[in-house]
Amino acid sequence: MPKSVAPTVGLDVGSSMIKVVELSSGRDGVKLRALGMVPTPEGVMENNIILDPHLLGGVIKKLLKDSGITSKTVISSVSGETALVVRVIEVPKMTEEELKETMRWEVERHVPFAANDVVMDFQPIPRLDADPNDQNMEVLLVVAQQDMVDKHVETIFATGLKPKAIDVEPLSISRALVELGPDPWGKKTVAIVNVGSNNTEIAIYKNGVIAFPRTIPLAGKNITRSIMSQLGVDERKAEDLKKQHGEIDLEKLAQPVIPQGEDFLDFASQQPEEEEGAMPFIFSVPEEEPEKPSPLFQQADERPIELETSNGVEEPNAALPAPVPVGDPEENAVQQALASVIVELKDEIKRSLDYFKGRPTGGEIDEILLCGGSSKLKNLDKYFEREFNIPTHIASPLAYVRPTAKNFSMEYLEDVAPQFAVAIGLAARDMIIPPSMPSPLVSGKRGKKK
Repeated sequence: MPKSVAPTVGLDVGSSMIKVVELSSGRDGVKLRALGMVPTPEGVMENNIILDPHLLGGVIKKLLKDSGITSKTVISSVSGETALVVRVIEVPKMTEEELKETMRWEVERHVPFAANDVVMDFQPIPRLDADPNDQNMEVLLVVAQQDMVDKHVETIFATGLKPKAIDVEPLSISRALVELGPDPWGKKTVAIVNVGSNNTEIAIYKNGVIAFPRTIPLAGKNITRSIMSQLGVDERKAEDLKKQHGEIDLEKLAQPVIPQGEDFLDFASQQPEEEEGAMPFIFSVPEEEPEKPSPLFQQADERPIELETSNGVEEPNAALPAPVPVGDPEENAVQQALASVIVELKDEIKRSLDYFKGRPTGGEIDEILLCGGSSKLKNLDKYFEREFNIPTHIASPLAYVRPTAKNFSMEYLEDVAPQFAVAIGLAARDMIIPPSMPSPLVSGKRGKKK
């Protein structure tokens, strides 16, 4: 049962939308007191690094006021792949002091950016099914660029809020969708797929504890760009078309999707590997004199073939009509553009699931939960369930909280709920007993490397 905590703000600043919630908890559970969201101003962020903290801070401050949020304590998150690394790594078992020294060197191995000016934290991961005789241990490693964290904190101060912690999405999202539930430590393995605007965050949790996180740079914006290219429209029109026709045609996606710009099968890519001494496939023939057509077809271009009808009058054979596309052409084009991205996303998710299954500490996945703004694409859950053969559901972070905000209907809350999983998980950080993992970037004091 969640412990009593004063109202707390969860702030999720995304590349497309800013989401805020205010939660409180007591004997009657966790309450959603207020929530709100607005578009992220254009040009205020680049690669998830805030460029103008004061402008963004002013937008968030207005959002808080308009949403009726009064609490000043905030827990926020940072995300992305260019300035943040979240990894579960395996190292030999060692003491905490030895681990501190080891992690300093592990940073060099795992970050794709300069490791001389970063904020770093780590935490050993407890496993309920761990072998006590195992010589290795798993550690959650989080590394963020110092500039990213500094700009984030500057933005929060510009809002007038008091930052209590900075978290990462894979940990916050599990609180909203797993740990607030009635059986957070149940013996199951859950993959949460957060389909956002620029990135898709996939995180696999085993017995309620994170086991594998990955960021895939493929999400809603890619669908929008695909529609823009397919129909030759601008971004605003493409977004409108995505909302209007954004549906996955399960019947069409039962067949292989031909990449855009190609209308043929690439037989060369389908040839099996040549065995030594075996004759490779040859699609050409030796030069020979072409076979002469029969006299009947020699005259086909000179006069039509005549047929005898039921009334005895000979009429020319009418040409077969051209096939007519089924459905609305605009809708078909949008769905084709959408399908090319969704199939690629499905392949990337499958690689992650297969990698996890093949690890010694991995195993089968019991359930997939979808969240994020782009998870609302019609039939996305059904498509993934069919392709992965794993039960898949659109998750609602409102399942384990009680909305008390009076200015929103339940229909509206249920519609936007998948977009607020991160924000609700952030605000619920101190309401969960026991915490599965501390916030890795609470103050940046541990493992700070310059």
